[in-house]
Amino acid sequence: MSDSTESTPPYTVKMVGATGLSAQQRRAAELRFRMALEAGVGGASYVVPTLQACLLARALTTHLTPEELADADHDAEREVITLWEKTEDQAIMTALKPLNRDMGDARFEINLQREMPQRQKKERRD
Repeated sequence: MSDSTESTPPYTVKMVGATGLSAQQRRAAELRFRMALEAGVGGASYVVPTLQACLLARALTTHLTPEELADADHDAEREVITLWEKTEDQAIMTALKPLNRDMGDARFEINLQREMPQRQKKERRD
């Protein structure tokens, strides 16, 4: 079984808020970010599920007080959030370090690609 995420990841990365970079520098930083993110979660096919799990965990715990969140009942949610945040932070550092300058408000946006329904895929091929 082949993994289609090898050629086209189910997400895109875009660096925004970075002034003073050439298009080549921006693309290189985006690639470093994506590669570090994928390495941090165990591969390209795990980025989207890990991000979705983090977003779900945040949604499930957003209403909790700090004391409630610290309860053992929420260990899994905290672990998922922590995994994503540490991985994302490391990817940001990996992407920006070679630029050797303060990037101010620069950030990376991750946009999920929507899977096209099978019917539309077939129609596009015809």
